Amino acid sequence: MPADYYEEEEFGTEFKSRTFSRILSLTKPHKKWVIGFLSMVVLVSILDAYFTYLSKRIIDEGIVARNSSALNGILTQYGGLVLIQALAFFGFIYMVSIIGERIRYDLRRQMFNHLQMLSLSYYSKTPVGWIIARVTNDTERVAELVTWGMLDSTWGLVNILTSMVFMLAINWQLALIVFAILPLLFYTAIEFRKRILNQYRAVRKLNSKIIGSYNENITGVRVVKALSREDENLSEFSQLTGDIYLSSYHAAWLSALFLPVVQVISSIASGFILWYSFGQVQIGALSVGGISAFISYVTSIIWPIQDLARVFAEMQHAVASAERIFSLVDTSPEVQDKPSA
Repeated sequence: MPADYYEEEEFGTEFKSRTFSRILSLTKPHKKWVIGFLSMVVLVSILDAYFTYLSKRIIDEGIVARNSSALNGILTQYGGLVLIQALAFFGFIYMVSIIGERIRYDLRRQMFNHLQMLSLSYYSKTPVGWIIARVTNDTERVAELVTWGMLDSTWGLVNILTSMVFMLAINWQLALIVFAILPLLFYTAIEFRKRILNQYRAVRKLNSKIIGSYNENITGVRVVKALSREDENLSEFSQLTGDIYLSSYHAAWLSALFLPVVQVISSIASGFILWYSFGQVQIGALSVGGISAFISYVTSIIWPIQDLARVFAEMQHAVASAERIFSLVDTSPEVQDKPSA
């Protein structure tokens, strides 16, 4: 496929907020389902935080105090809440699966119907492989973003907020040490976000060209053979695959580097926490159960941030896919009927 046969529109970062808003608008026809599964995700996250608080009570009120009746009561409450959480787990997994299939159907139907309205000139200058990639691969990524991506993001954010509330209740001085690290973690996430997005946009663009090259070479194999262009076409294809390898490698390297950076920052925070906790225990301001719960809450903040980094990397890939989907949907036919026709 000649290099100048088709060149995709470049998408800059200024389109990000608009594109993301259009992605979220895909959930409007399924608003009740979205509210339902998000409510269940919030319930599960809150119960996760409360289970840690119950563990604190088990240690302080049951084991350390050697109070079997209090221990039995807390364990009974714990067991009942586990059953509620299990039902909520089933509910949001079922709902998010249904929403994902419906959004895939809506997107592909919209794109298929719009393709029927476009002029023949659009197909003469646009590779079939590029269109196929939009209808298949990109719709899949967008559907994943507005379902499992939204689920993981909500779960992580609620876990962070609920953990912060319980940490303040246990020991507000110790909680402030953790909160002081959070701006640095979020700043790191923002910086990595910019770089990962650029690489994923390059990957999506090159992927479209590769699929288009597949289509042109397979459907035009007779012309390729007649003109003895096997070596030239292979060289062009090798260049495309080499470019997508480098862009994918850079994106994967940045995504992999994010977690160690966050881990180093969190390790420094944990060191301060352990040092300060020792002094709090000495003066009786923090119990054994409080230390155990606090460490669990710190993990409940740090791990969701790392998980959000993974989700955000996938989100950048999905946003890049959405930009190309919307560029197709926004294309107007060159030949249009008059309003009175």
